[in-house]
Amino acid sequence: MSTVFFSRLKLILFLFIVISCGFTTKGQQVATVEPKESKLVFGGDFGMGFSSYGSNILISPTIGYRITPRWEAGTRLTYNYYSYKDNFFKFSSNNYGGGLYTSYVIFQGLFAHLENELLSYQRAIIQSSVVTGKERILIHSVFVGGGYRQYFGGNSYASIMILYNLNETLDSPYENPMFRIGFGFGL
Repeated sequence: MSTVFFSRLKLILFLFIVISCGFTTKGQQVATVEPKESKLVFGGDFGMGFSSYGSNILISPTIGYRITPRWEAGTRLTYNYYSYKDNFFKFSSNNYGGGLYTSYVIFQGLFAHLENELLSYQRAIIQSSVVTGKERILIHSVFVGGGYRQYFGGNSYASIMILYNLNETLDSPYENPMFRIGFGFGL
């Protein structure tokens, strides 16, 4: 009789502990406040490249607005310093511009991206294998592609994108495909 009594007591205590843990967890979930998803998103990307032939520095901040939790649209500013030097040429340029972008999250961090950019670009004027001057031209680029965002906390993320310039020309400063690594945070 005492064995049956202790077995039932153990079973009742076990069920009591399981049920009370379940209520405690449920109570904690109710008390937890979900972070408010911000509508404004700040971020961008940057890059640097150096070699014995020259350097390339890119700074590109973005300001966006979340239209829905999955759809974001915004503007992007771009500054690029480029220099090149070899036995025949020596050239440097400052390129700047901006554009509009939109991105849509398809599935768990995977997103599609579309961007339209106008860039004021300095190109070298070359005559008889010598750089004789610089000429500033406007380059229009339309980028399509996609990427992946890894979220850290409620509103910050890092992203990687692969983009294709639909308007690639000989004057374009971008080569297809273009890879970008960036970041973002909401306020």
